[in-house]
Amino acid sequence: MRMPPATHKDRLWSHLVWPLLWPLLLAQLLLVLLCLAVGLFLWLATPDPTSWAASGWLLLTLLAGTTLTTAAFLLQLRHRLRECEARMEDGLQRMERLLLEADQILPSWLVSPALPVAFSDSPPSRVEKLQARVAQLHARLSQAPDLAGMLMSVSRPALLLYQERIVGANLAMEQLLGERAEVLEGESSESRLRSASESDDKPSEVQVLDAENRWRQLEVERFEARDYRLLLFGDRHDRLPQLGGLVAARERAREDSRLKSRYLTLLQRELEPLLSDLADEMKCADCDPVPGNFPELRERLADVALLVKSLAGDGIGQESSDGLLVSAPALPLRILIVDDGPVNRMLASQVLEGQGFEVNCVASGQEALEQRQGQPYDLVLMDIYMPDMDGIEATRRWRELEASDPEGSRSVLVALTANANEEDRRRFREAGMDDYLAKPYGPRALVDLLRYWRPDAFGEAATP
Repeated sequence: MRMPPATHKDRLWSHLVWPLLWPLLLAQLLLVLLCLAVGLFLWLATPDPTSWAASGWLLLTLLAGTTLTTAAFLLQLRHRLRECEARMEDGLQRMERLLLEADQILPSWLVSPALPVAFSDSPPSRVEKLQARVAQLHARLSQAPDLAGMLMSVSRPALLLYQERIVGANLAMEQLLGERAEVLEGESSESRLRSASESDDKPSEVQVLDAENRWRQLEVERFEARDYRLLLFGDRHDRLPQLGGLVAARERAREDSRLKSRYLTLLQRELEPLLSDLADEMKCADCDPVPGNFPELRERLADVALLVKSLAGDGIGQESSDGLLVSAPALPLRILIVDDGPVNRMLASQVLEGQGFEVNCVASGQEALEQRQGQPYDLVLMDIYMPDMDGIEATRRWRELEASDPEGSRSVLVALTANANEEDRRRFREAGMDDYLAKPYGPRALVDLLRYWRPDAFGEAATP
């Protein structure tokens, strides 16, 4: 069973409970030793029945001291827990404020009504609503025009400059200069371009050093925004009729691209450290007492972290395709995603469908069992914390259905969870799960999991 040992540090015990507990334990030990010493002295000094009365008073003193020590510990622990809750409350308010600012940054045609968040809601409920708001922002930003894609679709040579340095070029420009865009990035534009007229500040024609190392005179159209400059080149007698429409689309996309970049920078800088701090405060697998909703809250925070990674460019659209399938799989798999989070289902299904697999999604354990009755699945990704029927119970019933159908195939069941200590992994195995995938996970981790359990789907069955 491929389940690595837990490596998370027990931060809540070491930073919250132990600093309060060890001084009180030391005081209790000293009190016990003092009472024993006094009792022994009295017994040796007056070994008669009257010494037993003194011993009784010593026992009462010891009991009173123990009671006071325990009460002091509980009071200090309560104070520390209130401080922890206050920090969590402050963090949630900062997240809500950031999302409100992001709503104000977006243009009106992308903005949709935000979900109301009440301060009286429980922390898991507030985090769930914040996650839904982040999902809304992600969906709206995905509707913004793709500037890089538009540049690549232009048949005329196009060059994008930032502070007079080349940061992008389309395929036609690569052919004209004889260099790939990756090689051109960072070069000064003066090494490739020069003005054809000394008197005009913005000449309509420039000379371009082409692939044959010759200066070629071309017409140029400039579009500027702050430190960025877009150059479109063309021969005087070779104009594209649709250039006007493309330029208009470029103007519309420019402002939206700037807003998207500003939003991503703001959200990534503020939200990821905040989520990390909140997750560290709630790593309390071996601590008592702790709030009962901490595991669910950690699951919600892991979902939000997955969204942040996707928004910041570390998710589905940005991860390298090196090592992933680029054609139809050798063996098409049927995969079921069981998760009550719509964003998690969307992200996972996009990765798996992009690899050519058949994917179905459900939102609860009961729906998963109903899907199992209709058709078999090669692999099931099962979220652990779900309403009504959680992933553990759904897995047990899934295995019971398989046992009652000896002719059916056995599915690979994988747990999706942010809580994966040794005790959790033992419960997963006892329920019938084969593996687990820790949240937040990336596309590469998901594909590596499939490659581990079903290498035949990647054409690796015959690999020695």
